[in-house]
Amino acid sequence: MDKKIHKLIDKWLDKNVISQSVYDEILKFEKDVNPSPKSKVAKAITLIGSLFLLSGLLGTLPLIWNNLAYWAQLILLIVTTTFLIYAANYSEKFEDKNLFIFKSSERVSSVLYLISTISFGSVVVFTLNIINQSTSQNISEDIQILIVSLFVAAYSLYLYSRTRQTFQHVALFYSSIFFLGSLGNIIFPNIEPWAGGLFLISIGFIWGLYTLNEILGPSWLGYFLATSTISIGSVVSIDNLFGSNDLLEIIFLILGSVLFVWASIQLSEQVIFYIGGLGLVINLPRLITELLPDNIWPPLILFLVGGVLVAVGLYLNSIRENIKNND
Repeated sequence: MDKKIHKLIDKWLDKNVISQSVYDEILKFEKDVNPSPKSKVAKAITLIGSLFLLSGLLGTLPLIWNNLAYWAQLILLIVTTTFLIYAANYSEKFEDKNLFIFKSSERVSSVLYLISTISFGSVVVFTLNIINQSTSQNISEDIQILIVSLFVAAYSLYLYSRTRQTFQHVALFYSSIFFLGSLGNIIFPNIEPWAGGLFLISIGFIWGLYTLNEILGPSWLGYFLATSTISIGSVVSIDNLFGSNDLLEIIFLILGSVLFVWASIQLSEQVIFYIGGLGLVINLPRLITELLPDNIWPPLILFLVGGVLVAVGLYLNSIRENIKNND
């Protein structure tokens, strides 16, 4: 058992938060869950052997790839994708029995499914190329991209709805952007850059709402993808709309960062706070420099503002602790 967890449950037992029977059950559960040293050695050997196999495959594949016919390359990709899906399904049966040698919240099957998503996309690309070469119909590049993105997004959605794992969440997010972006490129071929930024803001906002409603998870990842995408979209849109007015651009970015910090407090999500705080750290010096160019005041002002904020935070925290103690 992790030392921090052991100390924590010891503290709970001392404070009568948990009973002795519950304490014993926790220790027994952790002992059964954590792999034994012999089991760790066996898994380490298996994982190292797998790494050698993967290294040999990656080294051999380029040597035979160019000697294969196009249809043979497609068959190889299909076989590889099928094998990855089978391996991921098979590993799921053992994940509750610590297939991973190390303590990790991520699963082997999640990694395998992620690789299979890339392999699946390659299968679709090769299939479209063979159709183009073997038929008189010539599918345009934009349509090919749309078809590939549609199949990959659908496959990612299936995997995420089935596994709810971190890597599948990431794959679903970016494949959805890829699909919607390729669709928008066909409908609006001459779209302005600021509209592209607005598209990213919309995707991030919708993703954040789905995360808030617990449709998507884990929540920290959903909020990270949402807020980072909104930030990128905001920078793109504001830069193109107010590129000639740096002061106005900086003010909008600071207001957005403040909004993120406020949202992080309301939702109790640290990842949103980090992104909002990073935006403030980047844009507040820009604002001060814009207002006071070629001056020694910017770092001093930042120092004073930081000191005031720390003092206010400590004061508010002391008030909260006093209220708690009085209650």
